[in-house]
Amino acid sequence: MKKIHILDKFAEIDFSLESFTLGDFDYVGEYTAKKNRDQRSDLYKKVGCFFRPNYERGMLIYALIKRFEINSFLEIGFGRGYSTMCAAMAMSDLGSDGRITTIDPNFNKEHLESLSQIFPSDWFEKIQFIGNSSENAFPNIKENFDLIYIDGDRSYEGVKKNWENCKERYNKFLLFDDYQIPSSHSEGTDVSRIVDEINDDTKELIIMDRRIFFDDRGYSDDKIDYGQVLLRNHEFDTSSYIPEW
Repeated sequence: MKKIHILDKFAEIDFSLESFTLGDFDYVGEYTAKKNRDQRSDLYKKVGCFFRPNYERGMLIYALIKRFEINSFLEIGFGRGYSTMCAAMAMSDLGSDGRITTIDPNFNKEHLESLSQIFPSDWFEKIQFIGNSSENAFPNIKENFDLIYIDGDRSYEGVKKNWENCKERYNKFLLFDDYQIPSSHSEGTDVSRIVDEINDDTKELIIMDRRIFFDDRGYSDDKIDYGQVLLRNHEFDTSSYIPEW
């Protein structure tokens, strides 16, 4: 499987870093993705409490939506909402009337209400929240989607079921979160096992976590052995967007 740095991926799809306003992703992440370190950890003592875990994933979703005119986005696993809000921001910036469907069995109503007071109302108008497991939700979902993001149940069976439900349902791209390169020290993740079983020559591992935003861990690029895996529908003709891709 091809491995590519997030900056090289942006260059490949002709979406420069100057096309982003990094502060927007920092702002979205402040309310949906920023995390606290364990007070017992060395990094808590040496560099601080808070860190930005892979804000670049929102940048990738944003770039794909704007570059390839994504009008429908399905997310499995809302979490605290970072990816959904980045997708809504992209569609709003694109001037699209696109739709976002996000599935999660554990939506926090108070958190959603808080987000609705922070982010623009037109973002929320694009979002359909389905409070259910993906397994139970899928029988009632009939349409296909331009982009699907699988970031829910990370067990082998959970990832497998999500892939089976989604593999014929993406018009342009499908993105897996939480892939780790298997090594002599680790078998990777259950996501890795499923992805490695998929026979698709479009698969590519994108190394991204804190490759653009500051990484106070001090990790070099070659130390990042995990990322997200992007698949492209073979029938999707990219030539009208990227002639040489």
